[in-house]
Amino acid sequence: MARIALIVFGIIVLLVGGLVAAASFIPAETYKAEIEKAVEQQTGRQLRIEGDVGITFLPALGVEAEAVRFANAEWGGKPDMVSMDAMQVSLKILPLLSGNVELDRFVLVRPEIHLEVNRQGTPNWQFKPAQEAAEAPASPSTDTGGDETPSEGGAALNDIRLGEIAIENGVASYKDARSGAAYEITEINTVLNLPSLDRQMVFDGSAVWNGDTIELDLTADRPRALIAGGETPFTLSLATPKITSGFDGTVTQADTPKLAGTMNVDIPSVRALAAWAGSPLAEGDGFGPFTIKGTVSATPEVFDFSNAALSFDEMEGKGALNVNLKGRRPKLTGKLDLETINTNVYMAGGASASGGDAPASGTPGGNAGGGSAASSSASGWSDAPIDMSGLKAVDADLALSAQKILVQNITIGESVLGVKLNGGVLTADLSKLALYEGAGKAKVTLNGAQATPALNATFDISNIAAYPLLRDAAEFERLEGTGAMNVSVQTRGKSQKQMISALSGNGSVTFANGAIKGINVAQLLRNVLSGALSGWNAGGTQDTDFSELGGTFTIQNGILSNQDFLLLSPLARVSGAGTVNLPQQTLSYRVEPKLAATLEGQGGDAGAKGIEVPTIIDARRANQMFIPDLTAILSVQEGAVNAIKN
Repeated sequence: MARIALIVFGIIVLLVGGLVAAASFIPAETYKAEIEKAVEQQTGRQLRIEGDVGITFLPALGVEAEAVRFANAEWGGKPDMVSMDAMQVSLKILPLLSGNVELDRFVLVRPEIHLEVNRQGTPNWQFKPAQEAAEAPASPSTDTGGDETPSEGGAALNDIRLGEIAIENGVASYKDARSGAAYEITEINTVLNLPSLDRQMVFDGSAVWNGDTIELDLTADRPRALIAGGETPFTLSLATPKITSGFDGTVTQADTPKLAGTMNVDIPSVRALAAWAGSPLAEGDGFGPFTIKGTVSATPEVFDFSNAALSFDEMEGKGALNVNLKGRRPKLTGKLDLETINTNVYMAGGASASGGDAPASGTPGGNAGGGSAASSSASGWSDAPIDMSGLKAVDADLALSAQKILVQNITIGESVLGVKLNGGVLTADLSKLALYEGAGKAKVTLNGAQATPALNATFDISNIAAYPLLRDAAEFERLEGTGAMNVSVQTRGKSQKQMISALSGNGSVTFANGAIKGINVAQLLRNVLSGALSGWNAGGTQDTDFSELGGTFTIQNGILSNQDFLLLSPLARVSGAGTVNLPQQTLSYRVEPKLAATLEGQGGDAGAKGIEVPTIIDARRANQMFIPDLTAILSVQEGAVNAIKN
C-alpha cells in the first residue's frame, strides 16, 4: 500500500510539473496543445486534456484541468495509466521567497490509477522521455586536478503549510503478470491537514478493498522530525470488518522506519482475513478469532511484543512474542503461558473442539471428520480426509506452558512444552506432563508438509488413573487401576482409518491395584463345567480385582501383538497372549486363568500351581464372547488335581 501511494504521488507530481513548466512560456490560447506536447516530451506518453484548462500565476501558481488522461505503456492492459475528472492545484508564490511552501489546494476528483508489471518485470511507471534517445551519454571525467567543493543545493526549507489536500472517490489498481497478483482499491477518499511542520498533522482516509471498507486515521505531532529523520509522537487507527488495530507511541523516520509504543490488534477470524487478503487457508475449524495487545517495537518486517496478552481460537495467554515477516512464511518466536491449548481445531478430521465429550457408544472414534455418519467406515474409523495444511501457514519456535492441553478426547493437565513449527512440521516436546493423576514426558511430531500427513509419538508416564485415560483415548472402559506406560508409535495416512491401519510401534503397560470390569475370573472358574459346552457371554457388572497386571506389545500395520500378558491376584493367576486388530476393532486372545493355591497377589509366584481354565476371547467391537478351550481343560495337570485336594 505504501509503495503504491508513493508511486501515485510521484506520477501526480510529474504531471503537475509538466503542466506548470509548459504554462510558463505558452500563451493562454494554446495551453492544451502545448501542455500535452511538453508532458509527452518528458515521459514518452500521450497526455490528453479533454476538458477545460486554466493556469494562474498570481497571487498563487494554480493549475486546473478537467477530463485528464495519461496514456499507459504500449503493453498495458488498459489504455490509460492515469485518468481523472478534474485536477486542482494551487501553490502560493510569495511564501516561497522566505523558504516556506504553502500548498493552498491539491484536489484530485475521481482519479483512476492503474499500475502494472509485465512478464519481463518492467513496470508501467517506468517512462522513456522522447529526448532520451537523442542525448549522448556523458563522457567519463578525466580531471585529476584539485578537489571541488560540491554544491550545497538550494535554500533550506523553513516550513510547509497545506490547505485542502484531498482525493475524492478515487480508484487504484495493481497487477503483476509474473505472479498473477491483482489488487484493486476503490472509493478512495482522503483528507490531509498540515497547518505547519511544527503542528500536528492529521490524515483521515477510507477506501474499499475486496468489498470491505478500510478506514485509516493517523496523527503525527511533529512532522518536521519526520523530515529530519527524527522521532515524533504518533497515533494510528485501522478499521475494517476483518481487522481493527490501534497504535499509540512514537515513530522514527530513519533508513528503517520504527514504531515504539502500545498496540492492539483484533481479528474476528484469521481464516477470513487470509481469504480477504488473497491467501486463503484450507478449510477447517481453526484460525478463528485472534486478539493481542501489549508493548510493541516494530519495523516493517519485525514486530516485537512484550507484556503481551493474546487470545487465539479462544486460547488465552500472556508472554512475549516476536513476529518476523522476512522469510517465506511469518515466524513466531516467544514464550507464552496459556490456559488451554486445543490442538483439535487445527485437524480437520479430529475430535470436536471441546475435546471433552466422548463419542456416542458403539461408534469408536466418533465422527472425526466432522461430517455425517456416512463418512465413517463400517469398522468405526473415519474416512474423512485429515487436513494439516494449516500447519504451513506459519513457522514457530515457542516455549509454552499450559494448564490444559486437548488432543482428540484426551485431556492433558498442567504441562510445559516446547513447540517448533517449520514448513508444516510441528514438534511438541513436553518436558512436564500431567496426565490423569500421573506424570511423565512425551514428544509428538505432526508432519503436515507432505501430501500424506504423518505422526510420531513417544510417551513415558507413570501413576496414571487407567480408567479415564483409556476411556478418553480409546473408548475402552474395562480397566481400572494405577498404570505406567512406555509407548513409541508412528503412522501416516490421509484419514483416521488410514492412520490406524498404518500404525506401528512398541511399548509396555503395567497396572496395579485395580480391576477388570465386566469379567469375573473366579466366576469363570466356578462355571467351567456348566458353561464349557456352550460358551458364555461375560457381560453384566462383574469385576476381577487384581494386584498386578501388565505386559509388552508390538504394533505392525495396526495389529497389536502381546505375548506376555500376566495378571496376579490372590487365589488367581491369569496369563495371556494374542492380537488386537485396531483397523477392524477386533480382539483374538487366549487367556489362561488359574485358581492358584496361594493368597499372594502382587509379587507372588506367577507359576503357582492350580486349576487352569484356558479361555479364548473373541471380541468384535461391542460384543465380547468368552469360550473355554475344552481340550486344554481335559488335560489338567496332576499338580492341579493335587491343588484341589488341598
